[in-house]
Amino acid sequence: MAFSKLRNSLNNLATPFIANAIGNFTKKAGAKDAGKVAAQLKRKSPFNIDDSPSQKLIENPLSFNPVQYPLDLGSNGLGHYMLFESGFLGYSPQTSGLLDTAGRQKRDKITSKTSSKSITTAAIAIYMPNTIKASYSQSYEGDTAGVAGDLEAIKGSIDKIGGQGGGPAGGGGTSMSSEQIKAALAGASGMAIRQGKKLVGELVSMAGAGDPVRFLQKRSGNALNPRNEQFYDSPQFRSFSYSFDFWPRNMAEAKAVADIITIFKYNSSPGLKGDAGAIFEIPNYFKISYMNRGEVNPHLNLISACYCQGVDVDYAPDGEPRFFEDGQPVHTRLSVSFVEDRIITKNDIIEGA
Repeated sequence: MAFSKLRNSLNNLATPFIANAIGNFTKKAGAKDAGKVAAQLKRKSPFNIDDSPSQKLIENPLSFNPVQYPLDLGSNGLGHYMLFESGFLGYSPQTSGLLDTAGRQKRDKITSKTSSKSITTAAIAIYMPNTIKASYSQSYEGDTAGVAGDLEAIKGSIDKIGGQGGGPAGGGGTSMSSEQIKAALAGASGMAIRQGKKLVGELVSMAGAGDPVRFLQKRSGNALNPRNEQFYDSPQFRSFSYSFDFWPRNMAEAKAVADIITIFKYNSSPGLKGDAGAIFEIPNYFKISYMNRGEVNPHLNLISACYCQGVDVDYAPDGEPRFFEDGQPVHTRLSVSFVEDRIITKNDIIEGA
């Protein structure tokens, strides 16, 4: 049952390629014949289907042959697998949301949405690798709070003493107590030293005499508190890496391995526009899904549209190259790395990122 679900899923990915042709036909003929047209087109090579107005946007010499490895993927023993779809995606990191959110139970309302203009030109179903990781990292920058930190500290000291009944904050009088005045002066002196150090240090450094303020502080056994803090910058882009070992058992699986490697290499590479080749065409997006018996696994994280940053192919991972009679490698190791084209926020986490 799971194996048939996988077959149906891969077969359905070809739908975007025949939609325009069917639409053009139904304008000229009856709707009852649309099914016959669909059946005919699915039996035809993509190269034999007439170009639609959007065909040039998604033109891909590898379209459209879904590939899977191993060939019995989706059976009872191999119900968990990964699905890589690539091509031209109508996806915007600023307005589109996560992919594969259908059927997920949301704990809160999410305003982002997934583009409905996605087009898949290649699909790979492959066994689940040994390592599946998702990292969530944030960027912070350490910096000094400076005068703003001094002022905040002075106010905090005054309020603290006042709250203990030593001044207006404690309701004990209308003027500052002596302790509050001392706290204010102590804070102000630090602020004055900071500004004086900066001014004097710049002047003396120009004369090549070093930093006298810092020198005197050391001799007195003191050092100025720089009031350093961490300031938030932004989330870091998530990255995903996978490694697959291929041991083809027959010629059909050997061909599948070769096709998988070619699809990854092709869709991760840029194109060249024009005869002069002065402009790159941006590489295709990848959509990555963790599958379980034909359905997206709701217990693993979702992934937004990604770019493939690296494709590493090792034809001799055992330290010695070995080949079949026709030259196909006996053992091939494929490593692919991706970077997500959007940052992840709380809303995405709620939705399943």
